[in-house]
This record gives sequence, structure tokens and C-alpha cells, in this order.
Amino acid sequence: MLDKNKILDLFSLEGKVAIVTGGAGRLGLQHIDILHKAGAQVVSFDVNKNPAMSDSVEQYVVDITKPKEIKNIVDQIVEKYGSIHVLINNAAINPKVGKDSTDLDKKMFSPYEDYPQELWEKEIAVGLSGAHFCIQAVAPYLMKQKEGSIINVASTSAITAPQHGKYEKGKYKSVAYPTVKTALLGLTRAWASYFAAVSPGIRVNSVSFGAVNFGSMEPEFLAKLGSRNMLGRPARPDEYQGIILFLASKASEFITASNLVADAGQTAW
Repeated sequence: MLDKNKILDLFSLEGKVAIVTGGAGRLGLQHIDILHKAGAQVVSFDVNKNPAMSDSVEQYVVDITKPKEIKNIVDQIVEKYGSIHVLINNAAINPKVGKDSTDLDKKMFSPYEDYPQELWEKEIAVGLSGAHFCIQAVAPYLMKQKEGSIINVASTSAITAPQHGKYEKGKYKSVAYPTVKTALLGLTRAWASYFAAVSPGIRVNSVSFGAVNFGSMEPEFLAKLGSRNMLGRPARPDEYQGIILFLASKASEFITASNLVADAGQTAW
């Protein structure tokens, strides 16, 4: 017999406060949506606000490369809501492919020997240093309450090298992107180990997601992405929501320092 109360208790985030960096972005919106539906008070950190976001989600304009700015806002959140329970380090610089790509996106596909220094430094500052600074800001509060879940959003690029053949001739996946995502796995293990020493109730995990079809990719490119995994297609935008909820909730309370891979079998080949 189905015990609905038990299932709901495992995955409920009722009364919890969650921060999602890069919350105004396409994948960030998906993370926020499932956390909100699970009962959490969700806060978005981004350099922009998204008008499509629910009014119940508080949006902060934050530059996560600036530790003092992060700390000030985290302090405000705790003062307002009383605590923080979940941090999802989702922010990253990842160029769009398809009809909604910009000139900056195109520049990020430069040959490695020509990759601009300013882009290299910006990708590392946002994707890696920003994640570390956000953890530093929430850590004192998590340690005070002796519980919390931190999720670092990595990628299949943290596990395998970029496959440049799926792009147009002369385009290459940013050299900084797999560098940052691989480093996030080390950051995850380091912080998990640290919390094990000072406050074992705090868990830190990473997720390595495959490509996502947001509806703007050309059919030929979609076919190339699909040929790379065992399900024959990239993920739908909402297909990672269950994984985010799992790692944020009590359902995963015995999991820390792990990297959960959701890539339709891509990295198994």
C-alpha cells in the first residue's frame, strides 16, 4: 500500500529556504520551479532579474564573483527568513547554440590558442570562484543549525573531454568550461570533507548533467547530440528536476561528496 505521507515527507522542503545561483537562466528557472513546488522559499541570485519568475521567488541582483556582496545579501536573507537550508551553485557561463546565440556566445567558440584571457578569467570567476564564495557565505549559518544541502551543478564535461565534432567547422567548446566543471568536482569533495570534520550534518554533492534541448537548436545539431547517448536525445528542460529535489531533500540524507550523473548513458560509452 502506498504511504503517501512517507513519500511526501522524504521529498518535502516545506519550511526550508533555498538559494539558486544563476536563477534567472533557463536551467536555473527549472531548479527554482521544483524547489518552490516542494514547499521551499526560494531565492534567486543572478546578475539579472527574470520577469517570468513567480512572484513568490525573491530575486536578488548579485555578482557572485564578489564575496562581500554575497555575504551581505546572505545575511539579509537569514535576517528575513531565519535560516538557509539549500544552496544550488548553478551559475555558469555557457554559450548558447542555435538561433538565440549572441556575438559573445560565438566568441566563446574560439580556437584554444586564441581564447581571450578575459573570457577565461570570467568563466573561472563565475563558475568556480563564485561557487566557492557562495558556500563560504552560507557555511556559518549551515554549521549553526548543523544541517544543509549544497549542490554544485557540474556537467558531463567534468567527466569526458568536449566532442568538438558536433559544432560547425572552426567552432570549439570553450576551454574554460570543462576546466571549471571538472574543478567543481574537487570543490565538492573538499567542502564535503571539511563539513565532515566540523559539522557532519551538512552535505555537499555535485550533479553532472548532459545537454538540454531548450527548443532553439537546429535539427541537425539535435541529431548529433542525440547520437552521443543511449536514449538518443538531449534532456527536456524539466528532466533534471527530480535529481535536484532528491539531493536537496531528506531522500538523499546519507549521500555526500558524490557526483550524480544524469546523461542518458553518454559518459558510459
